[in-house]
Amino acid sequence: MTLFRLFLFPFAILYSTLTYFRNFLFDVKLFKSISYENPTIGIGNLSVGGTGKSVCVDYVVSLLKQNHAITILSRGYGRASKGFVEVTDKSTAKNVGDEPLMLSLKHPEVRVGVSEKRKVGMDQLLKYSTKESVFVWDDCFQHRWVSPRLMILLTSYKDLFVDDFHLPLGNLRELSLGKKRADVVIVTKCPKNMSDEERKKITQKLELSKTQYLFFALIKYSDHIKNFDRSLPVSNIEKIPFLLVTGISDPTPLKNYLEGIGCKFENLKFSDHHNFTQKDADMIKKKSNNRMILTTEKDFVRLNPILSSNVLFYLPIEMELFPDDKERFDKIIGTTAST
Repeated sequence: MTLFRLFLFPFAILYSTLTYFRNFLFDVKLFKSISYENPTIGIGNLSVGGTGKSVCVDYVVSLLKQNHAITILSRGYGRASKGFVEVTDKSTAKNVGDEPLMLSLKHPEVRVGVSEKRKVGMDQLLKYSTKESVFVWDDCFQHRWVSPRLMILLTSYKDLFVDDFHLPLGNLRELSLGKKRADVVIVTKCPKNMSDEERKKITQKLELSKTQYLFFALIKYSDHIKNFDRSLPVSNIEKIPFLLVTGISDPTPLKNYLEGIGCKFENLKFSDHHNFTQKDADMIKKKSNNRMILTTEKDFVRLNPILSSNVLFYLPIEMELFPDDKERFDKIIGTTAST
């Protein structure tokens, strides 16, 4: 353990004690969680970012929206507004957050609301919802004042929660004991060639109960890059140098994918949910030197309004479950939404 980690260790103990005590108060019912008649599906994690929550929300919404009225409720991380706000066609990433705006643009038939307090958000959204409306709660694992019918916990293949430490020593928001509140656990960002033996080792390592379901998923990249006006095959950029702009917690999987298909690019990296300014946009344009600019889908909704470039594109991604997991997972989601 490094000297810096030794310095942080007491703070991690204090933080974990406080979060443990808070969870204990909910577990013994001194603090009460509210459940709803409407079907509710929660998606969250034990760590700070990087597990693919928005991609999982997108998967669940895409699966259900053909047969159900769907509403997404999120915190709206990084927004300048406060309280409850419903996303409209005039919303910006600044007032609702990049991920809610991205999901609304991707699923215009779906209602999207943001609220720091999920109960406040539900109170507002339920005013104009039917009893059959299905609610998908993004990033809600620690929001225990509300309780979903089905809770999905995500953990990244390279950063399993059982291998991490509590903040500020590591990235855990709470101790890994919190896994017991999950009905479903998904190991995300797995390698495509993951062996059965490795899946078995991770299964043993996570030590889930017999009533919990475990699935494995990977990131699937689109074969087209897009903006609001055009769609181009990825093969068009494999031999043309471009600028990759990222404002996500971990751009490594994206960089590995692009390098793997032979792309030549320079990565300009910003912090997760970076609030792009006009100064940033001018710098990006200058650095691109008339090259194509590629970014992620959630970065695109923040960059496009200020960059205004016809060479700015994003690469869509989606969550893909392993073949032997997909049918079982889809059935769980469908059953939850219909009961």
